[in-house]
Amino acid sequence: MADTRTIEVGNASILLTSPCDPFSDGHTTGYLEFYGERHRPPFPLSSQTVCDYLIRIWGNQSEPALWRAGRLTGWIEALTENAPGTFVSIPAAEKEPFLGRA
Repeated sequence: MADTRTIEVGNASILLTSPCDPFSDGHTTGYLEFYGERHRPPFPLSSQTVCDYLIRIWGNQSEPALWRAGRLTGWIEALTENAPGTFVSIPAAEKEPFLGRA
């Protein structure tokens, strides 16, 4: 019998095809990696930085393809989520201070 466990990514549900599907572990790794200061690419992000980073993730042939696909998915999910506590890629000096304005 197939395992019906799923991972929710944005508005999509991804069905895991086996109980030991490495996609799930890769997804968790990629998601947490985006927030890890030791692992994330330098900010501010540029299109080239994101491209290089994702290619480097996929190019790691020491991990199974399903794990790498999960890692990419988790990293992109974290990149695109709209959590209020999430850091932004715009340096603080470039932000307009809105607090205290009348």
